[in-house]
Amino acid sequence: MKKLFVLFAAATLFVGMQACKQTAEGAAEDAAAATDAVTETATDAAATVTETAGAVADSATAAAGAAVDAAAGAAKDAAGAAVDKAAEAVKK
Repeated sequence: MKKLFVLFAAATLFVGMQACKQTAEGAAEDAAAATDAVTETATDAAATVTETAGAVADSATAAAGAAVDAAAGAAKDAAGAAVDKAAEAVKK
């Protein structure tokens, strides 16, 4: 009877250890999959940020160019008007 009890205890211990090994391996695989998913998400986010920053820089460059063009046009118009007024003053 004692031998049967020891055999049953050994079998239970063996089965328990095997179950723990499988759980640990499963947890390691899950952790690796989660790490891969996080890495992929971070890479996608970085690419999106880079694209957005490029678009913002392009928009800022275009806006600055438009502002420079508008200022140059306004200065040219103002200079032309001043020349016209000076010419009229000279004629009088």
